[in-house]
Amino acid sequence: MSAFQDMVKKDLDIFFNPDEFGEEHNIDGKMVVCVVDDQTYWDRKNGAEFAIAQSTVFLFAQSKDLPTRREPGEELRLDGVPYTIETWDEDMGVSSVSLFISVNV
Repeated sequence: MSAFQDMVKKDLDIFFNPDEFGEEHNIDGKMVVCVVDDQTYWDRKNGAEFAIAQSTVFLFAQSKDLPTRREPGEELRLDGVPYTIETWDEDMGVSSVSLFISVNV
């Protein structure tokens, strides 16, 4: 493993550490230390609110801890709630999964 890869691994160990940013969440029946963020959606939309009955969250986790990668439109259960996958990207061992669920208004 290169020195750079070693540094990235150490950074991931800190980022996903439950004493730092990581939290345990149930993903498809498996407890995974990850970061769940609902603010990123608003940041990406420049803070605009839309008249849509939908809730979006971003899930960040080490790819090795998640179930097999799925395609947009497929389901992923986060803490027992069925979400639809919007995007699933992987980079340097980290998966960024955009999830949405329709909400009753």
